[in-house]
Amino acid sequence: MLTYRVKLRFKGPIHIGYLDRVFEVSDATIHADTIFSGLINSYNLLFGSEKTKELLGKIDNSHSELLLSSTFFYVGDKYFLPKPKGETFGLENKIEQVKKIKKIKFVEDKVLLENSSLSEENIDIPFILSGKADAAIAKFYEVLERPRVMVARDYSQSNLFYFSEVHFKEGSGLWFYLKVSDDIEKEVLAALKLLSDEGIGGDRTYGFGQFEYDLTQVNLPEQGENYLLLSPYIPDSEDYEENSKEITKLAKAYELRYRTGYIHNSDKKAKRVTMFAEGSVFTKPVKGKILDVTPDNFEYDYRIYRYGKAFLLPFKGGTNT
Repeated sequence: MLTYRVKLRFKGPIHIGYLDRVFEVSDATIHADTIFSGLINSYNLLFGSEKTKELLGKIDNSHSELLLSSTFFYVGDKYFLPKPKGETFGLENKIEQVKKIKKIKFVEDKVLLENSSLSEENIDIPFILSGKADAAIAKFYEVLERPRVMVARDYSQSNLFYFSEVHFKEGSGLWFYLKVSDDIEKEVLAALKLLSDEGIGGDRTYGFGQFEYDLTQVNLPEQGENYLLLSPYIPDSEDYEENSKEITKLAKAYELRYRTGYIHNSDKKAKRVTMFAEGSVFTKPVKGKILDVTPDNFEYDYRIYRYGKAFLLPFKGGTNT
């Protein structure tokens, strides 16, 4: 099984909605369940519904492996991860530093992968860097709001609304981890290629979300004192059985988040799911599952799934609050 870092270079703006039918806000990152949905839809276009059902069964039963992290920022050759919740990196000695640490949201990957020694010079709010603060990190994307007009189907009235677009500056963008087993690698990478042409997120008919990408094979640690969650995670029955049905006791620090949303080409919403959020920290590995979130009385002959497999990054960690 291979692990890749997938570096996205967007051809234009993206729109990642996170509030139902509210267009004037957009997320700047893409969660793993959204990437998974895009890949599966592209896979279905390439290989058909029967083979797609077969793939989902293999992944859900762990006969084949497809693990995805959410996307995170990169600027130049610096790749960022979510700050592990509660982590102070041994910088908690001064009150001033504690105040700064609470404002940190992202950590350069080298800090965790190389267990770097840090000082106050490494803090560049909202980032922690492996080196000294870098002015180039300051502003690498912007969110623009553009006016649009929505016209009723019978042309009886029109409404003005604002639509948010995320624009990344040259040399910056998003990246994610992709771990895939050999038996499905070729097909999954073909689906990724189609997804890059189709686009991800909202307003794809206008060219939003299209990207080019680079694949770099990486080697990640397999064990650590702590495990940083890099994808939204839904505990499965095996996680509960192995951990005495108390998953939260495995978490040093965690955040729970609700995930739902309207289904494409439907006025119905997927069932709401409570998930552990990126940045949560566990003391042991957990696995997760793919959950059927098809709404009751759904009118179509296909099912809706929420990807909740855990992509974990082992790390040592410093002092926790």
